[in-house]
Parts: sequence; C-alpha cells; structure tokens
Amino acid sequence: MDAINVRLHQHRHWLSQSEGMTAQELDFIDEDLASDSLNGLDNVAESLGMLATYHGIRGEVAISDGEASGWEQVSRSMMYRYWTLMLKAKTFSKTSFLQGLRTVPNLTNQLSIAGCLLAGLIAVDRRDLAASVADVLAGMLSVKGAVDSSYLERRRFEPFMLWLYSVYSQGAALPEIKSMDLGIYQNVIDEWKNEQGLADALEALCRYHLSHAEDDGGAWDPEFKYAPFDLLPLEVHAIFQVRQQLGLAVPAVSSPLLSTETAAVENLVIISDQLAIRVETAYERFFGL
Repeated sequence: MDAINVRLHQHRHWLSQSEGMTAQELDFIDEDLASDSLNGLDNVAESLGMLATYHGIRGEVAISDGEASGWEQVSRSMMYRYWTLMLKAKTFSKTSFLQGLRTVPNLTNQLSIAGCLLAGLIAVDRRDLAASVADVLAGMLSVKGAVDSSYLERRRFEPFMLWLYSVYSQGAALPEIKSMDLGIYQNVIDEWKNEQGLADALEALCRYHLSHAEDDGGAWDPEFKYAPFDLLPLEVHAIFQVRQQLGLAVPAVSSPLLSTETAAVENLVIISDQLAIRVETAYERFFGL
C-alpha cells in the first residue's frame, strides 16, 4: 500500500500544479482541428495525450477518495488515449514513405500505451475498440520501422497482450510472438490451465506492475507509467475477463492493487464524450473512413 499511497500523493501534487492546463489544451485542439491538416491532427494527438494524463490522474485520485465520478474521468482518459493512438498510427502510416526526406516520428512512444489500452478494453469487453487497438499493436510489432528495433526486442508486456487478445478473440496469435521472450508473462501462459499456478503468476504480475508504474529515469521504459494505467492493473482484470468468458475459474489473487478502490473495474464504462466524438468525426472525414 505504501507504493500506492506515494503514487496518489504525487498525483495530488501534480493536480495542484496543473490549473489551466486543460483549457489551454482544448484551445489548441480547436485550432488544430480547424486547420484540417495532417500536421494539425498530429498536434491534436499530442494534446489528447496531455488531457488523457490529466483525466487519468484526476480519476484515480477521485476513486481513491470514494467518488464514483472518478470512473467517468478514467473512461475519458482511455478514450483520449485511444484516439491519440489511432491518430498517431494513421499519421505514421501516411507519412512513413517520406522517411529519408524528412524526420517522421515512429510509434515507439505509443507501444506501452497500446498494450495498456488493449488490456483495459478487454477488461471491460469493448470488442470493437479492442480490435482496432490490437490491429495497431500487431503492426507495431511486425512492421519494420514502426518501433525502434532495439526497444522492441526487450519488450515483454505488449507481445503478451496480443497473445491474450488472440485468446479473447479466438483468433490466431501474431506469428512473431512465438519467438519472443515474454519473461514474467510467459508464466501466465504456462500456468493457464493450473489455477494455483496461475494465481501465483498473477500475484507476481501485480508486484511487477507496482514496480514498473513510475519512470525513475533508468534505462528501462516502465510499461505502466501513464495514468490511469499505473494504479489500475488492467492486464490482470483482462485475464479475469477472458477466463470468465471461456468458463474457466478466476483464481483468487492477493495484491494491494486488487484490494483498493481502483480495483472495482466493473464500474468502468468506456464511452465517448463530446471531444472524443469531435476527434472521431475529424479522423473519419480526413482519412476517408
């Protein structure tokens, strides 16, 4: 609990220093949407990412204070993360042919977010959105240049989420996953049919999650550093969801992450607010979808 309380204390301090940020980012979004350009949409993605962090943190703090409205903030954060990812992925695919002529940012910085987002969408059974995120994540792992190769070869969580999605969707897993080292996540796969072994594996995942929820500036890029994914072990809830749908037992798991207010993921309903709808409309209009 100490690590969780420390994180919440940091979040409260961050919120106290963030007055006016949302209004500024919303103004930027209005301006960039009005430009009706690829560069403008990329800027929208950046602003959405900032707003996603704000609402994720605000939601976690509210939930920890017993306020049910915090789940609405988490929903808003996740929808903003979703559209950030969709915009970044489409912008990359539309401009990647220009590499060599201009600097085009790849999707390395979106990899862990995509994995966390996929976990959350599986956990709340949003198959429509999960399918889109899984498609982008599969491209990140398989399309050359989409993610820095030196970064990708060390990742474990994100390939595991694609494996879990294949079980969830009853589809084929990405072939590349078979040759990847999934580290601690391999234990979940190995113990899938062993309830006690799986419980032990999931408790280890919760400990791993807590220890990788803050960026300490080291060489490793923590998977769960972005709110609301830092204090919500959505990958564990996603595993629970998949097992329930398959009629398999859900093991009892002991962890501080699963014994706090933020563990009540059944209260999370992912819906689009007015801003998400505006961004979706602009996305479909610009890209012809």
